[in-house]
Amino acid sequence: MKVSFCTFIASGFYASILFVVGCKGKPSEEPALLENVPIVNQDQNSEKSDGNTYRMIIKSNPDIIEAGKQVVFSLTPQNANKPTEPVPLDNSHSYEIHLTLVSNDLSWFDQRHPGLADLGSYEQAYTFKKGGVYTLFADYKPMGSKDTVQFKNIGVNGSSLKSVTYTEPKLTSTTGPFQVTLSPYEDDQFESLKWQSIKATITKDSSVIASNTLGDYLGGKGHMVLIGIKNKDFQHVYSSPDNADLVFQVFFANPGLYRAWLQFQVENIIQTADFVIQVEQQNN
Repeated sequence: MKVSFCTFIASGFYASILFVVGCKGKPSEEPALLENVPIVNQDQNSEKSDGNTYRMIIKSNPDIIEAGKQVVFSLTPQNANKPTEPVPLDNSHSYEIHLTLVSNDLSWFDQRHPGLADLGSYEQAYTFKKGGVYTLFADYKPMGSKDTVQFKNIGVNGSSLKSVTYTEPKLTSTTGPFQVTLSPYEDDQFESLKWQSIKATITKDSSVIASNTLGDYLGGKGHMVLIGIKNKDFQHVYSSPDNADLVFQVFFANPGLYRAWLQFQVENIIQTADFVIQVEQQNN
């Protein structure tokens, strides 16, 4: 079984980025409203590799983002040792940059793939339907280096979705006509600080859908984003078929609840299933 993945640790305001699944929630009574605030440059995590430190510069046009209005994000990878030189990126799982967008409470998720706009710079047009606080995670791979992730926190003006608090695991999710169930592949439970495999079983009308019959998406049969609810530990992992199931290799940096989104493609339609995973403290 060949499994590919990218792993990272985020720290500070959003914990450190470490490698990188879901959903009973209780809505709050009132949505939070944001004041007029421009996009904010957060301290971004940088990864050292081959003697270089890389970072992703993320800007928006316009500076102040409003729900219902298009914003264009500019993403420019930069080598801190040679800041004026373009950084060529490897094509990783069909794209140079995978841009994950999530709401602050992790109730909302989307993923896009910015296109090359100019030498060394990428662009992604986007329209947020609701205001609120969001985080953008950009994962990419500089040529000759390793997989790297940076994040940026932004504010979007406008009425917000009601905030959701997750307190219980949810390992079964319905998307379109499909039901997806996650389970530990080798163990009885998910534990922190150890490599584990997650098995995803997809069914339709109570019949198992063999993973090798799924359409190809991002160079494989499925991918998953996992983010810790407390520390915002981030993982973006890819799978290969294992008999009828999809299998993902993961490493949970901390115990606690994690949100996860699994995407796969059937008949050219991308399906997204969301989960909450309870990760226990590793028993020595």
